[in-house]
Amino acid sequence: MRRVALHAMTPDDLDAVLALQQRCYGVGFLERREAFAAKLAATEGLGCCWMVAREGEPLAYVVSLPVCEATLPALDAPRCERPAKPTLLYLHDMAVAPEARSLGLAARLLARLRERAQALGLARIGLVAVQGSVPYWQRRGFVEAAEMSKGLVAKLASFGAEARFLSCDQ
Repeated sequence: MRRVALHAMTPDDLDAVLALQQRCYGVGFLERREAFAAKLAATEGLGCCWMVAREGEPLAYVVSLPVCEATLPALDAPRCERPAKPTLLYLHDMAVAPEARSLGLAARLLARLRERAQALGLARIGLVAVQGSVPYWQRRGFVEAAEMSKGLVAKLASFGAEARFLSCDQ
């Protein structure tokens, strides 16, 4: 069996990220290279973004950022703000290649995110569920926010009418 390796995402991985994103998301959810580069730059030195590959073939990735609800980036945001005192680890994007979905990579990446949130002193992970993924995230302990600030509602709108903000405590 070929070995699956997890490594910190770098700018050199962006072509693979963009290609995998196109295979996993609908057209309305595709982000430009600049948006991913901004997220990588905002998390430099924090270990919040990873890539999974097997013999050089990209299989999955995750992009997360320590944020406050006010600094949560909109979809395809060309800039990301790194707050002085983040309140949650925001799982911005996780994609797993269709042929790799039986390998447990999403669970492995989510476990890594939970570890990272704890290491950063963040008691909560948040995400925007799209493409009908709310039940998937609920099975993993995430719940829909009962109330949201106006700023969060506005950012959520950039993800489409069906997008939902979910979070879980660590």
